[in-house]
Amino acid sequence: MSDSICIVGGGLVGLSAAIALASQGRRVTLLEARPVAEIENATQPDELDARSIALSHSTLRIFQALGLWNDLQTQTAPIKHIHVSSAGHFGVTRLDAKSLQLDSMGAVIEYHVLIQQLLQAALQQESIEIISPALVESVALSDQGVNVSYERDGQEQQLQADLLVIAEGASSNLRESLGIDITTSDYHQSAVVANVRVNTPQMGVAYERFTPDGPMAMLPLIDSRYALVWTQPVAKVESLLALSDKDFLQQLQLHFGYRLGAFSEVGRRAKFDLKLSRASKLVAGRSVLIGNAANALHPVAGQGFNLALRDVGVLHDCLRDIDLTSEVLPSRLQRYQQLRKADQQQTVRLGDGLVSLFSNNLPLLNHLRSAALGILDLCPPLKTEFSWQGMGFGKGLSSLMRGQR
Repeated sequence: MSDSICIVGGGLVGLSAAIALASQGRRVTLLEARPVAEIENATQPDELDARSIALSHSTLRIFQALGLWNDLQTQTAPIKHIHVSSAGHFGVTRLDAKSLQLDSMGAVIEYHVLIQQLLQAALQQESIEIISPALVESVALSDQGVNVSYERDGQEQQLQADLLVIAEGASSNLRESLGIDITTSDYHQSAVVANVRVNTPQMGVAYERFTPDGPMAMLPLIDSRYALVWTQPVAKVESLLALSDKDFLQQLQLHFGYRLGAFSEVGRRAKFDLKLSRASKLVAGRSVLIGNAANALHPVAGQGFNLALRDVGVLHDCLRDIDLTSEVLPSRLQRYQQLRKADQQQTVRLGDGLVSLFSNNLPLLNHLRSAALGILDLCPPLKTEFSWQGMGFGKGLSSLMRGQR
């Protein structure tokens, strides 16, 4: 059997993993349920309808190490400042890249731009084969390797590999078939996602605003646009979606304020129900979980995709310089699981804590939250530590995060 890897799931995480692992000289086969042409030839959505992804500084470092950042950078909006506030209270925390001796703390890119760039980068590598549309039906693990059965064009196909990487998302069927349990917590919240246009944009400034109903994020885009992620209780979301554009913008203005001037336009609104899911383990035999298949998070801290890229970075390091057909592989996968535990737990606690602390309207807690934001703003060491953790540098650095392949 050749020194090969099968990745199931050709979204942002699966494509990133394919590029990273192929950089080690591995032969990578990626199975994706959607036709590649559907991604490759997707028409650009209207600028007010495009989905966006927040990239932390650790993710930018990984993209730089993989040689992807030069093509991506021109299509992103940098985050140079982050403004954190609590609605109706005076406490504010301001984070900025300059105090950390960085050009930016991260960036925002539209989803369709990022996935098309990653797809093109993968297609250009001879050691990556993308098979699509491919529906995985079953997986058989043994000490010698992995056998994957999948359906393509109505016919069952077989694929053999030394390692299986599962990157198919939070509702992964493969994870379940391998006997890996998940624990799920329902936040009883949904996120309303839309792009809005403002008349007084603040270049490079991202906003995190905590309201009694839930957190609200405003992420800068190009052309006077911001990407809105507005968390609300489930019961209130449908009424927000049913509002006219004018009435929706009035409600948004009421909750966010006028730091960006007036909201003038809103694009198509969508909702996502919010749950936390965590896999009981990351490894089963010669298979490993990355991304949302391992941890699906609340979007309050914008860490989902960034946590997944750190999974990719650590897996890249754990597989370095070994023969995947050898008996060394299981111990390296256990090492991956051990190394990812602290970062994943810390990131989950950060998001969970922010949701619990800021998604209620108890008078005493309101004052304590406001005071906490003010104290953080006035304490540079604490603010620096908080900033580095938010950028993905809290628990260990992979070689890709250090700019090395």
